[in-house]
Amino acid sequence: FPHESEATLDMKCGFMIGKSCEGEPPNGWGDLGTDVNKRACKRACKFDVNCQYVTLDKSGQCTSWQDCARVADSSSRFVWKNCKFTTSTMTPRFDDHGDTIADATQITVGTAERGELESGGDKDYFCVVLNTTGQYSFAAKLPQHDFLLREAKEAAHGDTTITVYDSEGNELGFNDDDYDGETYASELHLDIQEKGKYCMKIEGYSDDTMPIYDVLVTRIIDDHGNSIGDATRIQVGTDTSGKIDYPHDVDYLCVILKAHGLYLFGATRGRISVYDCDGNQLSHPTSAPEQAVDIQKKGKYCMTVEGGGSFIMPAYSASVVPITDDHGNSADTATTIEVDVPTNGEIQYIGDVDFFCIDLTSGAYRFVTEQGDTTVTVYDSDGNELGSADIDDDDDDDEDYDGYIGFPDISQYYDYCDDNSGVELEIETAGRYCMEVESSNNARTGYVAVVTPFTPPFDDHGNSVDNATRIEVGVPTRGELQFNGDVDFFCVNLGTSGTYIFKTELENWDTAITVYDSDAHELAFDDDDSEVQLPIEVTGDYCIKVAGYGGTSRPIYDVVVVQEG
Repeated sequence: FPHESEATLDMKCGFMIGKSCEGEPPNGWGDLGTDVNKRACKRACKFDVNCQYVTLDKSGQCTSWQDCARVADSSSRFVWKNCKFTTSTMTPRFDDHGDTIADATQITVGTAERGELESGGDKDYFCVVLNTTGQYSFAAKLPQHDFLLREAKEAAHGDTTITVYDSEGNELGFNDDDYDGETYASELHLDIQEKGKYCMKIEGYSDDTMPIYDVLVTRIIDDHGNSIGDATRIQVGTDTSGKIDYPHDVDYLCVILKAHGLYLFGATRGRISVYDCDGNQLSHPTSAPEQAVDIQKKGKYCMTVEGGGSFIMPAYSASVVPITDDHGNSADTATTIEVDVPTNGEIQYIGDVDFFCIDLTSGAYRFVTEQGDTTVTVYDSDGNELGSADIDDDDDDDEDYDGYIGFPDISQYYDYCDDNSGVELEIETAGRYCMEVESSNNARTGYVAVVTPFTPPFDDHGNSVDNATRIEVGVPTRGELQFNGDVDFFCVNLGTSGTYIFKTELENWDTAITVYDSDAHELAFDDDDSEVQLPIEVTGDYCIKVAGYGGTSRPIYDVVVVQEG
């Protein structure tokens, strides 16, 4: 305002406007619904000598104190009767907070101050004196309980930005949207290292953004220390609550372990790491909320809990508890089981695996788990992987289905065989074999492990070049991959040179196709379209191998070889 020292007005309350001070102003004297604070203006009646504005009572006379309400239409033009020049007109404009650091509104820690960006491009400055160092939140929040402000938010006019400066005017940080991501409000967390004056600039996200907001500076009291030296002492078997209070906050918790053995360090949310008293990390790098650590030495151990990056995490509960693993985590510590004897097991923590070993004679065997969502992997005595499968125990399956299937009809193939059949193997060499069980969805689960012999169904096509099924060019031949790891071989005689297409035809299944020459040299492979196009110059026999994608799918398909042109 011109001559601001001679004319003041409480901008939190606003003022009344009208085209004349005689009688009732066109916009009325009452509350027009925009006075969000319901506060009375208490400013002495003053008017600008150049007739810019004046505060009046209902009769148009100056009064010492006046209640008023702000009018939404800030573009009205008017003339005051009591002005020195009654012909003067103006477009009223006011600003509730200064536009520079020098004119900033002074606020205090913990006390919200209402503000509004009255026009496009407006900016409001606030300053606060911080008498202690530490973590602080600088925020411009939307007042959630005011209907006008909620409407403004829905219209995307409640989007603020916040910039924080030190006393020298150096920018310390900027934020557009708050950390919880629920509103367009702004919040910035800073680690204040020096006491003194700090200032904030509040702006709209764009020139047409004119929100009403509450600016607030609060000190954040960290519940747990951020280093091993400042760690909170906890007890074995006792839950300890905590909260990730600000971005990049890390909570340190320490425990004295008086016995060797396996301990589970965990939190109900977030991610954890485990260290010894010298700061050496004992846990594997992971985003999991729990870690099992085999403690070999008594003493002090620390666990960190963090949310990750700028994520502010709600309250969590952390604990350290001793556990006894039901089955070994390697082939060396595997539990020995017998054929056809179910064995109970449990994935007791994230990352837990259970190993079982079994002595088998030659024959066909199925390695499965029942009553749990697990992944089963089978190894020979040298540690070579022989097969793997995910087993999803779905309670909605048929009554006869309890965790795996044998050799079902076509509909069962379509629904289940990718996930529930376990690992089926033809064991040629008698000896010791191991089965590894782990969670298929990174969660705790109980299960029953069992290895059973079975009689493989009649194989419709040979499993090698030597016993391949002979087919004719242009004639589709039906095939079926009948168990995990099954492959089908076909042989075709190409009597003329040219370009040939080797392919499988099927719906909703994924196969892999490989083409060989008469000397069993691989010529081409495809596992997406299961179609190979080859220029054939040398006539003679060529072989095709059809396999399920990943070795675990068991489709029914047609294989065909056609010549182009």
